[in-house]
Amino acid sequence: MGRNKTKADDNGREQTPIAEKRRAQIISTAVQLFAERGYFQTTIEDISNAIGIGKGLIYRYFKDKNDVLYCALCAVLDIYRRENVVQMIDSLGPLAALRRILELNCTMAEQHTQEVILAYRSSKDLTPEERLGIKRIESEIVAEIEQCLWACMDAGLMQPLDARIMAYQYIMLGHTWALKRWALHDSYSMAAFLAEGEQLLIRPFLTAAGKRKFAALEASRPARKTAVRTGAR
Repeated sequence: MGRNKTKADDNGREQTPIAEKRRAQIISTAVQLFAERGYFQTTIEDISNAIGIGKGLIYRYFKDKNDVLYCALCAVLDIYRRENVVQMIDSLGPLAALRRILELNCTMAEQHTQEVILAYRSSKDLTPEERLGIKRIESEIVAEIEQCLWACMDAGLMQPLDARIMAYQYIMLGHTWALKRWALHDSYSMAAFLAEGEQLLIRPFLTAAGKRKFAALEASRPARKTAVRTGAR
């Protein structure tokens, strides 16, 4: 009988519950240190000391510091990719799925602000191959948002629009919450910001049928806890 082989991903990384838990711990700690000290100022030894493990254990899971950064950025994008957009369209309907996508972008930005900021600050420090990998994943996400927008248009719920440009606007809405929350948090909760996003990116493009459907979705949806917009007129 042959020996059991340890599962590995496409990059040869060990895939077991223990390995995934340790990898997530290293990424979380590294992201915190990158945010506090800067990417270049943070060393592998800093990361290992913060966790209380030897440097060698980090190198068991990651090739180098660049690999840690790359995996941190991919981990956030993978959260989005775990959402099955096609299944959402089939189960929720295209307009409800579109609202869910917009909500997901803002929620991810709320929960992973440091990673979003790191993507803007430090993606230039990745290798060309790693940057290409990030771009490939983001392009796949954009294509899924486009698919949902086209489903809304095909169903007669939205007016014709440039689905590709609009898909990037959906992504940028979440990024704006991560990058500019310092300026917005006194006036907007995340729910209030999301509601404004819908006003900008969904409602103006609805057909008469789309407006009726949107109203029905609003009526059946639990009320959002939105903050008073103290800075808005």
